[in-house]
Amino acid sequence: MTSTDLNLLVHFDALITTKSVSKAAQQLGISQPAVSAALSRLRYLFNDPLLTREGNKWTLTERARTLHRTFHPMLQEWESATSSQVGFDPASTRRTFNLYASDYVQFAVLPRVMERLRTQSPQISLRVLPPKLSGGLDMLAGGHVELYIGHYPQPPESLRTRFLFEEVACCLVRAGHPCLAEPWSLDAFLSYEHMDAAGYAGYFNAQLDAALQGVDRRRSVGIVLSSYLALPFVLAATDMISTLPQSVATAFAAPSQTVSLPTPMRLPPLSVSLYWHERYQNDAAHSWLRQCIAEALPTPASAAE
Repeated sequence: MTSTDLNLLVHFDALITTKSVSKAAQQLGISQPAVSAALSRLRYLFNDPLLTREGNKWTLTERARTLHRTFHPMLQEWESATSSQVGFDPASTRRTFNLYASDYVQFAVLPRVMERLRTQSPQISLRVLPPKLSGGLDMLAGGHVELYIGHYPQPPESLRTRFLFEEVACCLVRAGHPCLAEPWSLDAFLSYEHMDAAGYAGYFNAQLDAALQGVDRRRSVGIVLSSYLALPFVLAATDMISTLPQSVATAFAAPSQTVSLPTPMRLPPLSVSLYWHERYQNDAAHSWLRQCIAEALPTPASAAE
């Protein structure tokens, strides 16, 4: 197999995984015309259109699916074998990693990570992508991101996992909220509207609603925000109550003029971990970054990978 053929295999994998010329170009770090040219060569090579347009979407032909099932494992083995042979020096390596994380995780993790990263590997860069409706699983599987930092209750076998830390929940209200002048109880908690945030803060809200259902009670949710860090400031203008990660409530209590309270029901903590696809397991730079993130956090991370 010539080097040109091998390059076509990489292009083929990106095209079939992303089902998009533009996304494949972004993943490979090359221009769209270059990917379009590669697709034309692949179509000629396999005598099949591979990708066909249906409305605004590209769909895979059955031939493309069959070929990808054959070639994708081979490409993974090649990448794994070659990456393990290349020497890695954190101090001199230039590389950009794409991470997938909510604003809460960026707030809780990245300040400590960047301090360590800039000291030990000043030429490694991070590009953090916000959560999308497609979810982190698709982003990892498609190669759009190399690391996901967050919470998956049951990650698939194709993902590797490393525990980072646990976060407990608390309630937050504005300073001067009427509930502060009365005994804090479940009845008081449920007598006001609630403000939720999507994502990991939603983990606590889901746990809370399940616990309430067990005692035949329920909350009234007036608004769901997409940002955890905006929540304390929006909350301060209302008489709503929010249940969210304690680190966010503590950090923003003073600037947002809010007050934290214990949750009226015991909730299981939120477990935050690193997730990555099996294809990166033996990547020396990727392994170093995972270790760097784990060591930067105050809670000792599990050493098992």
